[in-house]
Amino acid sequence: MRRFMICFLICVLAIGITACENVSHEKDTAAMFRNSVFIGDSITEGFAFNEIIPKECVIAGAGATAGFTYDDIDALPDKNPDNIFIMLGSIDILMPVDDPKELFKDDLTKLVKRIKEELPNSKIYLQSITPVTEDAFIEEPRYKEIEEYNELLKELGEKLAVNYVDIGVLAQDNPDLYAEDGIHFKKEFYNLWLEELFKSM
Repeated sequence: MRRFMICFLICVLAIGITACENVSHEKDTAAMFRNSVFIGDSITEGFAFNEIIPKECVIAGAGATAGFTYDDIDALPDKNPDNIFIMLGSIDILMPVDDPKELFKDDLTKLVKRIKEELPNSKIYLQSITPVTEDAFIEEPRYKEIEEYNELLKELGEKLAVNYVDIGVLAQDNPDLYAEDGIHFKKEFYNLWLEELFKSM
């Protein structure tokens, strides 16, 4: 019995140490982005919602498009971030206009150029639009254009001399981390996301 209790206590201690190490690692990763700003829609807003990145460093919300975001970055120069991570497009795809892709291209170009003018020393990263699950695609067929929009983002990255980061692969490799709607993500995904961004810095 005594030997059993000792083994049990050792196991509990080992699990506790592992959990503490994971929490510490997550905090260390987040700390690397303390002077960064994340711009996007409700997917990006998850960084603040899940308390991974301070909300004052996240300029994001449900329904955000490249055009709407242009009016939301007035306070960005005051933050003077080292890095600016932009993920937009998943709502732009759904815009009820004749050519949503062209509108997205124009609006995002305008947004990036403004940021570059106001914050010439900040590094800008355009992130790919994350894919959706099959169920989400059936619900909204316009998501089939995500890859076309990502190709556009790559082109804009080169044209505007900013970085491009593919987050889509990370989502595809972790299908269990999708939220119930097949569009958003669980908390665990955001720490992996930060690690992926860190590799590109």
